[in-house]
Amino acid sequence: MPSPQQTEPSSSPTRRGQTDGKDGPYILYAEDNVTDAAFFSRCLRLTDPTIRCVHQENGSLTRDYLLHCINEGADLPTIVVLDIKMPGMSGLDVLEFIRKSDELGHLPVLILSASSEDRDLRRAYRYHANAYLVKPERYNKLKELVEAILVFWLQYNTTYP
Repeated sequence: MPSPQQTEPSSSPTRRGQTDGKDGPYILYAEDNVTDAAFFSRCLRLTDPTIRCVHQENGSLTRDYLLHCINEGADLPTIVVLDIKMPGMSGLDVLEFIRKSDELGHLPVLILSASSEDRDLRRAYRYHANAYLVKPERYNKLKELVEAILVFWLQYNTTYP
């Protein structure tokens, strides 16, 4: 298992058009559990090492990261993956923030949560989550899920520029 430091918890986005060797699609992943974040990042790296994972440890940091992207003209994430249950600003709060933003509202947002509670599902879809995925309990199932996310969202889906 990789150490949590192998994720990118405080990556600064690059300006649109700048080249820093990290160009291309990337996933913004909001997850307060460092073990879950490390497993997700590892699955992503093993599935497609060209896709970066920018990890933020809570909803407030995720919101701030997105605002920084807008303010600095930096590349927005290709996909946003949000855990729900985080201290402070929850993943559902971040989803609501994204959907109310003219600059961010088009982003594909996936909920990846251990919760399968009806109220969480209802709120996620009320704010137009693109998918609600329950975290698998086994690593090999998480890897399959990450592979499916990449195939659908990066190969088959056409996103708004």
